[in-house]
Amino acid sequence: MNQSQAQCTLHLSKQNFKFSSAHFLIFDDNSAEMLHGHNYQVRVDLQCESRDGANPGYAIDFNVLKKAIKEQCDLWDEHILLPEKHPDMKYHISQNGLNYEIHFRDRFYSFPINETIWLPVNNTSVENLSALLAKVLFKKFQGLGVNKMRVVVEETRGQSASATVS
Repeated sequence: MNQSQAQCTLHLSKQNFKFSSAHFLIFDDNSAEMLHGHNYQVRVDLQCESRDGANPGYAIDFNVLKKAIKEQCDLWDEHILLPEKHPDMKYHISQNGLNYEIHFRDRFYSFPINETIWLPVNNTSVENLSALLAKVLFKKFQGLGVNKMRVVVEETRGQSASATVS
């Protein structure tokens, strides 16, 4: 960083940075939550360098960031989130090709394919959701000069997790 550049942190926490999804948390080899849903809220803090030259006085156009965050939230909105990396999660596609038929230990679920998202995690915890969201968004924002980012995912008011990537 040269003398004319300064580190700054941008904070984005908009009302529409949200997604409503169903999931269940897996605790151990014997217990897991029942299927339920949350209205998740997302906050993103991005560390970057202020620009000089042609665009002095700001780091990144907020509209670019807001659009990308909202698009990512929309991908998970109104879907069932399942952990594809959990060893007890087994599934196949139904004969008609429209549903996942899922066996999780002693449970059986049938969910429409277009309403189900398999996440590359071992559990759909708020910790894993924040980490996954942070990795995805950081990759999108690296070309914009973002060098560190923290993503907070709140599953209910006052109950959240955050992940930081750099």
